[in-house]
Amino acid sequence: MQNTNSGGIASKDELLVQEITDSHAHAQGVLKKNMAILKTTGEISLFSAKKFKEAMIERIDNGVNVFLVDLSTTSHIDSSGLAAFISTQARLFKESQGKIIIYSVPTHLQKIFELTKLDKLIGITIDLDAAIDRALA
Repeated sequence: MQNTNSGGIASKDELLVQEITDSHAHAQGVLKKNMAILKTTGEISLFSAKKFKEAMIERIDNGVNVFLVDLSTTSHIDSSGLAAFISTQARLFKESQGKIIIYSVPTHLQKIFELTKLDKLIGITIDLDAAIDRALA
């Protein structure tokens, strides 16, 4: 895994963004070069949304246009975090018909995506395998 944070475990109001490079999907060659798997740990909030967005933009600038984002260890997301998803999804779609698919979403976070109707903009799946299937469809 490649960290985009300065190491350690994220505290309550910090965010750790990791690119997963050792998954079975990479080993089996299922993922295309334009795809990246990210895992967030902590909160995607006013204080960390910029870091999250910058991690995705850096990869977009390097040719990634499909993100599979594991939210299993994300404890909270606020309006700034949602805005980071929205603006990145808009850029991806405009520039390359790209997309963001989130998976392993805790129930309390999935409700936020559903209440804000963002589940219509950003794909939500149960696990990485389903996210890959959706990305390749």
